[in-house]
Amino acid sequence: MTEPPVDELVQQAEQRRKASEDLRRRVASIHAVARDPEGLVEATTTASGELKSLRLQPAALHRGVRWLSETIMATAHQAAEFARQRSLNQLALVLGDDATAQLEGAMGIAPARAAGWDVVGDRTPSATPASAPAPAPEEEDDDVFSFDPSSLRSDR
Repeated sequence: MTEPPVDELVQQAEQRRKASEDLRRRVASIHAVARDPEGLVEATTTASGELKSLRLQPAALHRGVRWLSETIMATAHQAAEFARQRSLNQLALVLGDDATAQLEGAMGIAPARAAGWDVVGDRTPSATPASAPAPAPEEEDDDVFSFDPSSLRSDR
């Protein structure tokens, strides 16, 4: 196996240096949105799983506490997985393919690969697993209202 030319290695190193300059800011600014399959619950999170917003359709409040709590948790988890995948994509630009593969081996399979989002070819990947929430469109503020998670506290 032959080594790549030095010029190519220098060019790759320069691309990674440029990509790493503002990596922290780019990763910190990543947010992702997910919506449950019925479109009643929408969650926005960071890659670390911090819930930034939660929006509920009025009909969600009539589905029962158990359904609502499970759906909120699943939707927020899915949004965090989307955000985590986006942050891994940014990190891969800096690390390169080999280091990214090693990182994935150490921390577990990336969300996109686990869900089949990265499959190419004659297989049609599902955007999300059958029971997982679907990603939400970035707009649609009709009939959706902000929700105060503290209203779910059990002491009320």
